[in-house]
Order: sequence, then structure tokens, then C-alpha cells
Amino acid sequence: MASIHSNQLEKVRCHAEACLHSTGSVLEIRCPFFCQPLSGSTLFYLCSLSCQTIGSLQRLSTALNILEKYGCNLTSSSRPKYWRTVKHNNPVFRATVDSIQGGRAVLCLYGYSNQQPDGLSFPDVVVEPDIEKVAAVTLEVMSLRMELDMLLKSPVLSVFSLCMSPEWQCKSCTVVNAGSSILCEVCERPRLATKPPATPTHPLPTPNRPAAPVLGMPGDPDSQWVCQFCTYVNYTPASVCEMCDLPRPEPAKMPVKLHPPSQVKRVPVLSVKPKDPPMEDPDLRRQKLMREEGLKLIELIRDGEKKGVSPEEVYTAEEQPRGGGVTLSRAEAKMAWLSAGGETERAARQSLRDRHAKVKELCSLGFNDEARCQEVLRQNGGEVRGALSLLQRPLLEPFHQRMWSDQPEPTIDINHPDKQRVCRRLLAVYDLPSWGRCELALSLLQERTAPYSLDDVVQAVRESQDRDFIRRVLAKECPICLSEFPHSKMQSLTSCQCSVCCGCFQQHFTIAVRDKHIRDMVCPVCWEPDINDPEHLNSYFSTLDIQLRECLEPEVYDLFHKKLTEQALIKDPKFLWCSHCSYGFIYDGDQLKVTCFQCRNSFCAQCKKPWESQHGGLSCEQYQSWKRENDPEYQRQGLAGYLRDNGITCPNCRFQYALSKGGCMHFCCSQCRYQFCSGCNNPFHTTCAVIQCSVTGLHAHHPRDCLFYLRDWEPVRLQALLQNKCVEFNTNTPPGTQAGMCGVIEQKDEGGQQTDSACGAQTQPGHAGLCEKHYREYLVSLINGHSIDPAPLFNANELVLACRRYQVDDARGEMEDDVTYYPRMLEKLIDEVPLGDKVPRKK
Repeated sequence: MASIHSNQLEKVRCHAEACLHSTGSVLEIRCPFFCQPLSGSTLFYLCSLSCQTIGSLQRLSTALNILEKYGCNLTSSSRPKYWRTVKHNNPVFRATVDSIQGGRAVLCLYGYSNQQPDGLSFPDVVVEPDIEKVAAVTLEVMSLRMELDMLLKSPVLSVFSLCMSPEWQCKSCTVVNAGSSILCEVCERPRLATKPPATPTHPLPTPNRPAAPVLGMPGDPDSQWVCQFCTYVNYTPASVCEMCDLPRPEPAKMPVKLHPPSQVKRVPVLSVKPKDPPMEDPDLRRQKLMREEGLKLIELIRDGEKKGVSPEEVYTAEEQPRGGGVTLSRAEAKMAWLSAGGETERAARQSLRDRHAKVKELCSLGFNDEARCQEVLRQNGGEVRGALSLLQRPLLEPFHQRMWSDQPEPTIDINHPDKQRVCRRLLAVYDLPSWGRCELALSLLQERTAPYSLDDVVQAVRESQDRDFIRRVLAKECPICLSEFPHSKMQSLTSCQCSVCCGCFQQHFTIAVRDKHIRDMVCPVCWEPDINDPEHLNSYFSTLDIQLRECLEPEVYDLFHKKLTEQALIKDPKFLWCSHCSYGFIYDGDQLKVTCFQCRNSFCAQCKKPWESQHGGLSCEQYQSWKRENDPEYQRQGLAGYLRDNGITCPNCRFQYALSKGGCMHFCCSQCRYQFCSGCNNPFHTTCAVIQCSVTGLHAHHPRDCLFYLRDWEPVRLQALLQNKCVEFNTNTPPGTQAGMCGVIEQKDEGGQQTDSACGAQTQPGHAGLCEKHYREYLVSLINGHSIDPAPLFNANELVLACRRYQVDDARGEMEDDVTYYPRMLEKLIDEVPLGDKVPRKK
């Protein structure tokens, strides 16, 4: 028998394999398997098999399903990330593949032949699995799994498994029968028959069944059929068995055979008295009604899922109360039904109580239309806040229209009789800190003696609540125009505490940018800060740039930036000033001859003298020597020309002036407004960097060889200093010069303006045609050009004064006489205090 069954299973497997290689749906492949007829021996074998190993077959089918997935993953084009290994510690693997015999052998056929401590893996040399081999093994596993699935789902196997089960109880008479019995031993009802309907209390009249079979009546051989599952004889032409509700098998198509006329005489149908309709069982009617309602609810739930509605909302929407003009939202009904534990009546009562409480709350806020309250609560799912927002929206519509309109906001009327209304406007529009600040602002605006603007008062009240302080803030006096302005209309610089009105601030800096130098852009009241300090200069202009951007006109602001750029370019070592037109530019060349981009004239890049052809191939000193020996005009000017050529050079921008250094040593550059000493180039400033300095105001610190000190020496003393160092000097008047008048060009202050003109002073004999002042300047220029120290000619008072000036210790030793003290102090002064490092020397 086992061999026969094996042959049949082999045929089924072969057919399944053929179907797997063909195209079609799953139902088309499985249909032939379920329609295969099974013999009695096969049924008995399956029955015994189902009684013993039906649970094992299910586990085997699950394991084969897992193995089939392993094979499909390996043959797929997009394999999983960790396809090379199979872990034993996986609970699914242990419960399925590892629980059957031969599970790991199938994995080895797939290629998992490398044994690991925690599982199986492909060998390292294998890069890709053998697709053909894996596909063949997977097909075998798939065929075996389908055979098991058909065997487990076979109706015959399920019926025989029930028959071979232990004892069973009849549903009609409740008698316990043996497991091998198909019919009840008492009532002879089938094992799978359902409970019979309840017997009515009074007997129903039933017609007598005819003794002979009549066509169309029970007992007619053409209308009765036997269920192949429960063997119950059905007398109705229905397609479902009355006992087990299993479908009636389709009769096999048989060839049509002509039968001879039957010898049995058909009895005509007797007239039967129509029987009364049987009374319907209440339980059955109730079950039928519940079934219809359940099907209807299922259809509604499916429709709701398509529209995004949860099953709870569908059910509660069907059960919510609709009486009394109250309609609940789905969210309210859902929450009420869930809180009530599924009790519809309890949920309905609670939801109605909650809705009435919410309507009462909205009415207490001033919304008396209950119908409107009910509607907005339904729209917002019972949320009071959302309903309140909908109710307030019509009231806020005028405010929204005014807020989003292009019309300007209406001004606040401070003389309005309703003071609280004005305070509310101030509080809403200007965002004042408190109601008291609003009243304070209103009282200040209503004062007749001090007419303030609304914005100024609001800004002052926002900063302080002191009335006297606010009055002082609102009445600031401008020191330039002497008008009163609020503090917000005043401008101040970071370098001082002065404040001026915005109009004076703008006018002052507009004139300074257009007509003056960049260093004149200081405070118009105290003239701070000191522009000569480079550190203060950078921080000052970085802050001033922000203030001027808001108050100056665009063209004036652009001019301010242009001057700032020129000020920065002056500090570049490659920056040159043209000696013809005073135009500045950057020169990167290495030749002495430079051509100006503005006037197209040439000059020397080193000595800044106008370029002549004789300068080519000569250094600047050689060219000056040649000019003194061969230029008649230069010889006629004499030392005046020398002083002009060795004039003043600005140490900040290197602009040269053909002027003498005599007179006032305080020189202000017209190009960069840098203030310095023309003798030693040290800056003049008001904030001194020397710690020990006690001088206040504008001053400079001069070295001992500066013209500032040596101009007080007599020419004879200066000549003696030059003679000690063997330096020649002129005493004779050059031929061709104007006798009796000094022709040195110097800067003079005339009527508040600085002009360049000839000295015009009377010359002295032996001073080389110069006045005494300029002859001293000439001798000092020779001293500075040869770096001669004037300290050896200091007398005792000058030596002590110089030591104190330059912080040299002048303490006299005990029992130290003048012969020892003064030479020691002179040596100490020369050693500790060097000559001026910025003094112009001989080039």
C-alpha cells in the first residue's frame, strides 16, 4: 500500500513540477491537485497518516517554506546584505529548519558548506552562488512543500482525521459516541450534523407521506443525493448539505444512455392540503438579524477605511443619538464610546452631557446663539478653544480688514473723552509695559506747556517711569543751534559725551567731507578725538561709518569712503605723491623716473624732484651735486635753494614741501592733516604716550639734536660744533642773489589761512645771504645730516636740564666735584639717550 501511495505522490510531484515550469496563476496550478480522485486504500492511508503525523506535516511545511525563501533570496538579482551566512541562534531557524531532519543538508546543497561556530556560510573563495544548482534544489523544495500543502488542505484528510479522533458528543441527543462511529448510536444523526431546531410546543399538522415515491417528493430517486463527507441523504435539490454545509459534488459527465420505458406506473400527484407556514424560531430570527446588521456594519467599515475613517468612528457614527437637535462629531462619539467601554447607551448619555456643558460655557462668554454653538462644536470635534476661535472670527473681521488694508493706521486722538479707550490703543499699538505707563504717556501728551510728539513720549516712557527724568529726556538742548530736541533726535559720537541735534550733525559732517580733510571729521563741539593716534583712528572711523551711512546723502557718503580709501593708501610704502599736481598713486616699478597718471609729468621716485634728462644714470646725490655746480638758477638762489630742496617731508604720507623749517616747529600736513615737528618729525598730540609726561594740551617730545632746541644757539656755537667734526659750511653770499632780503620760502599764518611766501627778513653779514633764523636752520641741517651730537657743547645747566628731560639719573655722588660730575653725566647722557630716530639725516 505504501508503494502505491508513493507512486501516486510521485505522479503528483511530477505534475506540480510541470505546472511550475508553465505560465498561469496559482489557482490554475493548484486546481488539478484538488480534483485528483483518491482510492479507498489511499483514503485509509491518509486517514492513518493524518491521525499520527498531521502536526509534524505542518511543521515540515513551514520548514520547507523557510528553505524555499533561502533559495529564492540566493537566486534573486537583489540579494540581501548578509546572504553569505545563516545563523543558528535565530529563533525562527531553530523552530523550523533546524527542527527537521535534513534541514541543514538542504542548506549545504545551496552552497552553505562552511561550518562556523554560530552557523553556516559560503566558503571564502566563492564570490557568487551557483544559480543553476540553487534553482534546481529550490524547485524540489517548492514541489515538496506544495504536495504537503495540498495534503494538509485536502477535505478528505480533514474528515478522516475527525473520524479517527477520540470520542465525540452528538449535538442533538448529547450522547458520547466512539471515535470510529460516523452516526450517533441513539438518534442516528451524522457526526457533523448541526443542532436541530427547537420543537414547537404544540404539534403541527403534517401530511401523510405517500407510500410510493412520487416525482418531486422526498423519496424520488432523481431529487435525492448523498453527501460524500457526512453521508447524509439530502432530499432537496440544494447545492449545500443540510448537515455539514459542505458543497454538493458535481456529478461526473456520463454518456447518455437510452433506457427502456420503465414498467413502474407513475402515480399521479395527489392533491395535498397546503400546510401552514412553520413558526420561525426566535433565536434563529435574532441570529439572522444580527448577521444582516453585522454584514452591513462590515460594508460601512470597509467604505470608511477607503475614506480614512477608523472602525470606531464608523460604529459610533451609526449608534450616536440624533434626537433633540444635537449632532455629535465623529471624534466626540469615538471618545465617548471608548471611555464607556463600548456601551452605546452610556456613551450617548455622557456625550450629550458633555455637549450641553460646552454649550453653556460658550454662552457664558457672550455667545447666546445655542444653534451656532452646537454647529461650531461639531465642526471642531467638541473642542471649546477651536469653537471659540470660530465664534470670535466674525467679531475680529473689521480689525483684520483694517490691519491688512493699504490704508494708514488711524492716528490716536489724545483728546478723546474716553481715556480708557486711548490707553487701550496705546497699550495695543505701542506695546507699553503696563497700564500705568499708558496713563503716564497720556498725561504728558496732554500737557499744554510742553508739546511733545507721540513717538518721542512713548519711547521715553518705555525706558523710564520717572516724570522728571522723562521731561529732561524730552528737552535736550543742542549746543550748536541752541534748540531743544528729545533724546531720540540727538546724535553723539563714541569719542566724547557731546550731543548735537540730527540736523547739525548732518550739516557738520557734510561740510567736513566735501570741503575739508578726513582728519577734520571730529566732534563739532569738543573737536575730539585725536586723529594723529593710529589706534584711535581705526576704531573711530569704523564707528563713524555706521552713523554717517544713515544721515548723509548717498553722493556725500561715497566721497567719505573715497577719502578713507586714500587715507589707507597713504600708508602703503609704494604710494607716491606727484611733485607737479599733488596726485597720489601706487607705483610698483623699480625705475627712478615715474610718470604721473594725472598730469603726465615725470619726477624722481626717490628724491621727488621734477625729472630732468641729466638725472638719468645718476644717483640723487650726484644729480644734486651736478645741479649745484652747473645750474645758474640754482647757484643764484644759493642756500635758499638748498633749504627749499631739503624742505619738509610729512612722515605720515611722505608728501614733500619746498619750505624752510624755521619759525614755528608745529607743522600740519595739508594732505593728511598730520601734525608733527618739522625739525625731528615727532608727532604733536594731546594724549601723550610717555608715562612720566605731565604736560597737558598739544605738545611733542623732541630729541636733543632737534632744531627745536638748537635754534636757540648762536651761529658761532653751531659753527664751532661743525668745525669740531670737520664739516664745511658757507658764510659768503652767493653771487646774483638779492642783497639784504632773505628769499627762503616758508609757511605763514595769515588771517587764519596758511600761505607759502618768502621770508623777507634782513640778512646779516657772514650768514651766506640768509637771515639769522634761516642761517641757523642751515647749520642745524648740516649737523643733522652728519649725525653730530650737540651734547659735548652743553654747559652745566643745559646738561642737567637735558638729563632731567630724558629721565637720566643726575644724582651727584658723595664728595664728587664738578670736574668729575659733569663729564660723568655727559657720558651717561650720550650712552643712555640716543639721537632722534626720525630726524632727517643726510641721504
